[in-house]
Amino acid sequence: MQSQKGKLFLIPAPLNENEECLSEMQKKSICLLQNFIVENAKPARQALKKIGLKNSLQELNIIENNKNCEFDYQYFFEKIHNGEDFGLLSDCGLPCIADPGSNIVAYCHQNNIQVNSIANTSSITTSLMCSGMNGQHFEFIGYLQIDKNKRKDQLQNFYKQVLDTKKTFIFIETPHRNQSTFEDIINTAPDKIKLCIAYDISGPQEKIKMKSIAEWKKDKLQLSKNPCIFLIN
Repeated sequence: MQSQKGKLFLIPAPLNENEECLSEMQKKSICLLQNFIVENAKPARQALKKIGLKNSLQELNIIENNKNCEFDYQYFFEKIHNGEDFGLLSDCGLPCIADPGSNIVAYCHQNNIQVNSIANTSSITTSLMCSGMNGQHFEFIGYLQIDKNKRKDQLQNFYKQVLDTKKTFIFIETPHRNQSTFEDIINTAPDKIKLCIAYDISGPQEKIKMKSIAEWKKDKLQLSKNPCIFLIN
């Protein structure tokens, strides 16, 4: 029988060495992890030492992911498909936002590997971290235009900027318009645009999925009236 796939956990790191950024409950979520993808090994070990992991630092499998090394996706794929979980953290702050990691998260979405955030202090940053989209160049829009024609023009402007600059746009909607917003996007966006749906973050129905518009068109997604964030890139 095939083992259940592992998961990728996105972990915040303290902004300075004297700061404590994880609650006891958050620590419990990651204390059993043995595999970690990090920006640089030395600061990662310092951050992990404070968490109280069940394994010693010497026993941890620490893999660097930065501009100076090539990440081994095949190794990651084999381990996580064998049921092993991974933690992802950068030197400080949140991974994937002006830091490495979005390439790993995008790979997980493409291969149907679940991504979970340990840091749910903001639905906006959580959705961006877990989207696998551009965390170096992004803009939070707030709510879309209510008028249908203005909304269409607004979305077309976003698509153009995405294709020209690879910028990520993040926006929200009132829950009763979740489904119509989703349908507006998949009916107007070019097929190669990517859309991430971050639905019911931290709630019992949490779902964060990123696909191309072409892929979403094949998905009969139905969004109920829970908080939802949309990202396009």
